[in-house]
Amino acid sequence: MKYEIKKLEEREVVKAVELFNAIVDELHADSPVTERSHYKETYPVEEVKERLSNKDNVYLVGKLGKEIVSFMFAWASDGVGNIYWLGVKPKYRKKGYARKLMDETIKQFTKKSCHEARVFSYPKEKGAHKLFKSFGFEEKSFIDKQFFGISIILMERKLAPVPIKKIAKKIVLTGEAGQGIKLMAHTLANILAKIGKEVSLNLIYDAAVRGGEITAELIYSDEKIDTPFFDKADVGLCLSRSKKALINAKEIIIDEAACNKECTGCDIICPVSDRIPFAKISTEEFHSPVFVNMIALGRLLSIIGIKIEKVDFETEFRSRFLEENTRALKYGYTYRD
Repeated sequence: MKYEIKKLEEREVVKAVELFNAIVDELHADSPVTERSHYKETYPVEEVKERLSNKDNVYLVGKLGKEIVSFMFAWASDGVGNIYWLGVKPKYRKKGYARKLMDETIKQFTKKSCHEARVFSYPKEKGAHKLFKSFGFEEKSFIDKQFFGISIILMERKLAPVPIKKIAKKIVLTGEAGQGIKLMAHTLANILAKIGKEVSLNLIYDAAVRGGEITAELIYSDEKIDTPFFDKADVGLCLSRSKKALINAKEIIIDEAACNKECTGCDIICPVSDRIPFAKISTEEFHSPVFVNMIALGRLLSIIGIKIEKVDFETEFRSRFLEENTRALKYGYTYRD
């Protein structure tokens, strides 16, 4: 039978996810069941079916007749093609199937105008590491297990010149003192730095000692950041009505409590607003207002296209609030109106 690579279809999702789960168990055989479950939870069957309608997905399967013998879970985000998971059934390995799957994936990235491809390789998986290198991927950094829970190597391959508009993304966060803007900004900066981005962060406080406003201006880029200041952000997040009455961003996420559903013509610049009841969610779902910032951070990560599958939350949050902060961030990341 001929080996055929095709886009994953809804009727094939169950079998593809079963193979994915088997690969997780194989790669993490020495890890606790809870850790393996964490990886598996990122690709639930129904959610994978929903993702098939997203133009950024690169979900492929390799088939021999009706049998799915290999799969690829990859995604195009912000000009970068990210390979998250791929696998081949044990009895079909060393037949060149993984190479053909990689070749088709790179072609899909190119069609989606990606200027770079990226993959996290496991050091112990020498065969896969050799495969990535044969496709022109270069080792960029070795990331110790203290960051992501397991030792991995970040590998990248340039596919095309970086478009100017893709060089950097600017983010502004604003809120009142006590809303966790500083923690949110530092957590975001840490996450971006650990996935290989150059990051610049400025914190701006007003004169008030208590109840004053705090603003965080963050830039992340694949290249060196020459100027850490900007006039207009790509994305702005506002947790309270700005006393400056001006948030200059192309897209703004606003806490519903800080802005009415109906536009009242205020001075906040929000051409494409995303009003979400962060405070209400925090109180009703987490029984405390202190998780507003993590819910908002989850939403922000989703909007800017940063995948949270590789984030080791244990290194980002203090153990005292690890479970609650992690759940709040994931809630915001997957939030649907």
